[in-house]
Amino acid sequence: MFVVLCLAVLTFGCVAHETPKQSSGIVKFAENFQIIPHEGYTILKVREDGNWKTYILYKDKPPSGVEGTPIKVPVKRLVVMSSTHIAQLEAINGTNAIVGIMWGHRYRIYFPDIVKRLNNGSIVDLGPPNAPDYERLLELHPDLVVIFVSSGMGTEKVREKLKELGIPYIVDSEWLEKDPLARAEWVKFFGALLCKEKQAEKYFDKIVKNVEETKRIVEKAKSKPKVVWAWIWKGKIYVPRGNSYVARMIEEYAGGKYVFDDLNGTGYAIVNIEDLILRVKNADVLIVPSYTAKSLKDLEELEPRLKEIKAFRDGRVYAITEDYWQLGLLHTDVVIRDLAAILHPNLFKDYKPRFFVRLT
Repeated sequence: MFVVLCLAVLTFGCVAHETPKQSSGIVKFAENFQIIPHEGYTILKVREDGNWKTYILYKDKPPSGVEGTPIKVPVKRLVVMSSTHIAQLEAINGTNAIVGIMWGHRYRIYFPDIVKRLNNGSIVDLGPPNAPDYERLLELHPDLVVIFVSSGMGTEKVREKLKELGIPYIVDSEWLEKDPLARAEWVKFFGALLCKEKQAEKYFDKIVKNVEETKRIVEKAKSKPKVVWAWIWKGKIYVPRGNSYVARMIEEYAGGKYVFDDLNGTGYAIVNIEDLILRVKNADVLIVPSYTAKSLKDLEELEPRLKEIKAFRDGRVYAITEDYWQLGLLHTDVVIRDLAAILHPNLFKDYKPRFFVRLT
């Protein structure tokens, strides 16, 4: 997913604060898609613009009398819009189905198999996600195009153009989920499309098991460190709201106290530096979801008043790794374990975070 969406959307998300209730169905955490198996076909429901859209996944022929958009599976020629789509296809060894990516060299790709196939031409770079090359897209004859829809990112117009051209597409709303496990569960969406349901189940069950283990460890903690997650971009400071998936990762899974948990709603809020310092000056840990800052000095040059935060003085400031936006979703359990270890180093002795770097 290109950089602005990664930073503005994936960082802050649109997530509920309460623990998701597990259902008895195939989809247990996610709220924006459903999978309903039937004899001879599968119903895949995806929430699009707040409404449910129904797809009929079939192998031989579409069932009669069933309403929905038919999709023949396994999908063999797939075009994707986001690097997060690649990540979840990687989880089920499904990237061989990719024939095109809406990329436009907007970011570095951290999947060696994808880089190799881009270089040898077996995957076509169709240009940026908000302005792909439609002529080349038509030439690929994709079975399906997976997109995300965001008015802020300009991808709504892509959906309209795909409709106009008669190119089959489906909306992936993983980034709108209300929980990090719900986001990871979208691997089952791709599993259904590629007939790799068992691989998707096995992968996701492992993620859940590892996260539950982390939760059991942090339950032993005697205190909850105060955490602030803040991103400075073009003079503005963005913080996740109290109902964001970031707040949930910190408080529910990593055993911390999110400083801005009283900011109701999902998504993110913009605060000024004075408010930030006033609210977080006693925060124990500061996380900056950017990899451009390589040291405390870099942050200080960006905003000198950050020195007033306790976490800054104590040297408990962390940035993300450059591959966080891609491999982080692939390894949600590791991201959560990283955060838990950062907040409770005494409970995770000799553990070195994979996706977070301590700034010095």
